[in-house]
Amino acid sequence: MLLGRTFTPLMSAVAYLGTLSLTVLAFWGLIGFEETRFTPELLQDTYLQNIVSFTLYQALLSALGSLLLAIPIARALHRLRPAGRDQFLRLSLLAFVMPSLILITGIVNLLGPQSPFTDLLKEWKLFGLNGILIAHIYLNFPLAVRILYQGYSSIPLSREQLADQLKFSFWQRLRHIEWPAIKSQVATLAGLIFILCFNSFAIVLTLGGGPKATTLELAIYQALKYDFNLNEALTLAWLQFAIAGLIYLALIYASRVNWLGSTREQPAYRVEQGVKVPIQLAFYLLGWVYLLAPLIALFMTLNQEALINYPYAAMLKAMGVSLLIALSASLLALLTAIALLTPIRTAAQQVKPIQETLFSWLANQSLVAPAMVLSTGSYIWLISRGLLETYATLMLILLNAFVLLPFLLSQLRPRFIQFDSQYAKLVGNLKLTPMERVRIIYPFIRRSLLAAFSLGLLLALGDVSIFAIFGSYESPTLPWLIYTFAGTYRMSEAAITSVILLGLCYLLLILLERSVHHEQ
Repeated sequence: MLLGRTFTPLMSAVAYLGTLSLTVLAFWGLIGFEETRFTPELLQDTYLQNIVSFTLYQALLSALGSLLLAIPIARALHRLRPAGRDQFLRLSLLAFVMPSLILITGIVNLLGPQSPFTDLLKEWKLFGLNGILIAHIYLNFPLAVRILYQGYSSIPLSREQLADQLKFSFWQRLRHIEWPAIKSQVATLAGLIFILCFNSFAIVLTLGGGPKATTLELAIYQALKYDFNLNEALTLAWLQFAIAGLIYLALIYASRVNWLGSTREQPAYRVEQGVKVPIQLAFYLLGWVYLLAPLIALFMTLNQEALINYPYAAMLKAMGVSLLIALSASLLALLTAIALLTPIRTAAQQVKPIQETLFSWLANQSLVAPAMVLSTGSYIWLISRGLLETYATLMLILLNAFVLLPFLLSQLRPRFIQFDSQYAKLVGNLKLTPMERVRIIYPFIRRSLLAAFSLGLLLALGDVSIFAIFGSYESPTLPWLIYTFAGTYRMSEAAITSVILLGLCYLLLILLERSVHHEQ
């Protein structure tokens, strides 16, 4: 197939074998180190059971809170068409892809011990479940708003007109018109946000506040890095893999959503009226406050003295390390994603849903094996063979590319499938050379490639969990530099570094949004 024939079956096989090998390598490392073994008796440990319970509990509350906030905001965006709607949607995308340590710095400055609201928050604690929920909802409700807004915008005009002719009440309209348009997206979002919060690392690491607020991901890191208890790390990794796998199996049966798609839509046929208007505007304003407050707190921390004494040399070095890792991982992930798509596209063309699902599952296997599990197993495998220092940087790039694949595949797949359905058979009959095929398909997918690469850069720039295992603390990335500053209570330096990283992300976001919108 076009470009698929440039990425030959051999190259696709190498891509699938390579990604599968990373997962196998991780678990081989977990089970193959000296006397390391799965320890089922640990599952009876009360502390471990509390960790599992808290992990599930905070993920459930995070998903529920994100949706309860997102649904009325998405409806307000569609029905009221309020001022600043486009800016809100752009800020929502920035919030979702923004490195979590930027948000954490802003939240700590806003609600932490040095908060301007200290007198009002005497009995309230940021660190622990409160802080985790605030950060998780912040990062995920904007994603839900964008997806649900697309759902509301897809309601056919004819249904709106029919509802008016039948004089539907507000609740009848919700039940028969609006809920059918968003229910599949709500189910998908609930599962997606749950698994993202279940696998959360940086937020729990910095805002967890102690043993009572520890998740499986963080417990694996602590068992490996602090205690070097490989039996515990292995047991926790298998447990997380099993739970994440079950969640993923539920997700693959849910509807697919184009979460980075264009938010363009025809004007709403029916504009809201009555008492519902101020209520929905209140949710819309609450969304603005939620998104802006940590960023404003971040900028308010900046001062002239901090800017003068800031270690710019260390920041520039960290920026160079971040860009090197992010660029390498994003490019590798982009090429791998294209190769992985070849059999998926072939199966879609030949209408083989089972084969298409199988290849899709294999291509997205990093959703089943979270980053901390992969990092832990690979770390143990390398250290058991004395290869850690030699291949640590390579594994850092490979694993970052691996965890980017599901996001890049979701961005590239629709455009490739669209091209195949329209032109693949025609061009296939022309018997073109591989380079001629590339010249034909490239203009069609160019913006999708750019958008996917930009998205990969955004996500890779914010990595903390993989760097925590394989990174060199003498050569930190920007997120790890923020964590180092915050960990030593140098909040001004952490804020400055966060602003610099936020600026990088904003520039990439503009590139990403232009690519997506021009694609339409």
